[in-house]
Amino acid sequence: MRVSARPARPPRPALAGLGLAAVLLSAAACGGESAPVTIADTAPASPYKATALPGSYKIPDVTMTDMNGRPYDLPKRTRGKVALLFFGFTNCPDICPTTMADAAGALSLLSPAQRAGVQVVFITADPARDTPRALKDYLGRFDKSFVGLTGPWKSIEKAAGIAKAPVSPAPAHAKGNYQVQHGSNVMAYGPDGSGRLLFRYQFGSADMAKDLKTLLANEKTAPSPAG
Repeated sequence: MRVSARPARPPRPALAGLGLAAVLLSAAACGGESAPVTIADTAPASPYKATALPGSYKIPDVTMTDMNGRPYDLPKRTRGKVALLFFGFTNCPDICPTTMADAAGALSLLSPAQRAGVQVVFITADPARDTPRALKDYLGRFDKSFVGLTGPWKSIEKAAGIAKAPVSPAPAHAKGNYQVQHGSNVMAYGPDGSGRLLFRYQFGSADMAKDLKTLLANEKTAPSPAG
């Protein structure tokens, strides 16, 4: 079953033309809130509807476990591609399925060559429940090209810290249908692993596709190395 993407949201006039934007990577509403992390973007006006990220932001340098139980070196495996990074969990009732549906919808609007230049990566914030198999089953509902990663909480926390995406561990001794706090935005990195764009929650698949097409046209992408 493929989950339908949400329609694109109208542009936010309040942000149009601003040379300086304050971007909040707030904790998602999947079970509570925590203090937001503020990113100041001083980039000039750009052709993108998404918020520009400073190039100093790098894709997290971590090696985690993929959906097949194999090591996945994040910078190495996404090198040469535009990487879309999101932190979430498979039992999330709203933000995660909406975001994954939007990402899948955006990819469906790209040409085969453009799709080959984009890799969506979902890092779980709930390693206790999100086994490699659970991630594979969940992400396969949206797009089979999506990569799901898990690992020790220490590795997840490190990756989230580098990405400036707030995450919180599950409550101690949590059981059953508990919720997990995590960031709600998607970070886009260029083929060199440097930050490019930030897509806010419910950005919309059509607008995301437009920005990805522009980004791909401005970047040199190539298949990521195997391994």
